[in-house]
Amino acid sequence: MTSLLGDGLAVLAIPLLVLEVSNSPFASALAVASRTVGYLLVGIPAGAIVDRADPRLVMLAMDVVRCATFVLFGLLVIAGSPPVWLVLALAFLSAGASVFFETALTVVVRDLAAGHRLVRANSYLQMAGQAALVVGPGVVGLLAVTVGLQTALLLNACTFAASFVTVLFAARGAGEVSGRPASRRPALRADLAEGLRYLRTSRLILIVTCLQAAANLFISVENLIVYYTRDTLHLDSTTVSLIVAASGAGGLAGAMLATRLATARRQVVLIGIGSAVLGLSLAGIGMSTSYVLLALFNLLAGSSAVLAGVVIQSLRQRVVPQRLLGRVTATARVAALSAAPLGTVLAGALTTLNDGDPRPVFVGAGLLAVITTAVAWAGGLRRHAGLTGS
Repeated sequence: MTSLLGDGLAVLAIPLLVLEVSNSPFASALAVASRTVGYLLVGIPAGAIVDRADPRLVMLAMDVVRCATFVLFGLLVIAGSPPVWLVLALAFLSAGASVFFETALTVVVRDLAAGHRLVRANSYLQMAGQAALVVGPGVVGLLAVTVGLQTALLLNACTFAASFVTVLFAARGAGEVSGRPASRRPALRADLAEGLRYLRTSRLILIVTCLQAAANLFISVENLIVYYTRDTLHLDSTTVSLIVAASGAGGLAGAMLATRLATARRQVVLIGIGSAVLGLSLAGIGMSTSYVLLALFNLLAGSSAVLAGVVIQSLRQRVVPQRLLGRVTATARVAALSAAPLGTVLAGALTTLNDGDPRPVFVGAGLLAVITTAVAWAGGLRRHAGLTGS
């Protein structure tokens, strides 16, 4: 949990540091995108390495790396005017360490929880992550104004130190290492190929992975919500902030719903319902002019996306063999995160072509999400509905 808080603090702390040393919007954008870039750079090999190692030890090592990185950030600010290339390099190092940590955490959670406890564990982690994204930037902003950015950065280092202690004592016995002696393990390339081969041949996991990537592609239109509400509908800033905040509240609600609804026999059905509701919500946003309806549909979009995401994560942990879980998880996340920037670019380009009106783009993205869900259901999800119980 403390590691998730550290990630939430980093969302604003690193871009603020980059702006302070460079005053460059491009460099700041790179800092904001460091997590996505980290997954694209090391996501797939991280999965193979986690599958070869003890995931608990991977988590401990990555907490050390991230703690050291933020201590360096703080010291660089105290020393004054660090070069922007060094700040960005450390940002990408921290992001890459988070990729390894999150992949290993997936394996550890699967080892520590079973049955419905697995869904509950994933839901709590998702709720903690959502809360950290809300609280973290606010804490960093307050600290930066009151006691200085270097204090915020050093505090973030403390969260990763606390995470290290938590993992050290709370996850003993989790994540057993593969029984193959190191000398008999195949080359890393062969491990990667094995993970991809499993993903191609496991129809259920392949379908939900593609569906999750498609959902990330379509929900990227949400990046236009501020432009839509301010420039198209001419709503005031307070109303806009409430509409945007509704998505975060929906995310928390979706994670809580997963703990109550996602029994083993319902998981595939919930994935289909969540994906379909996401599409209908996006279409509803595009057709709404009332701020109440906009907030409601944005809340539904956030809750359905998180609900489907938690259930997909839990399903993957239960179905995929333990020795392949790191590779399959990392590959799925890379696919999902790769779709997000593509969706953002497409949404922006289509809005520009439509004379700056994003409403048809929201409606189109929503309808495509519903159609994709229907195709996935007919293409294989339906056969697995109610048949995934342990």
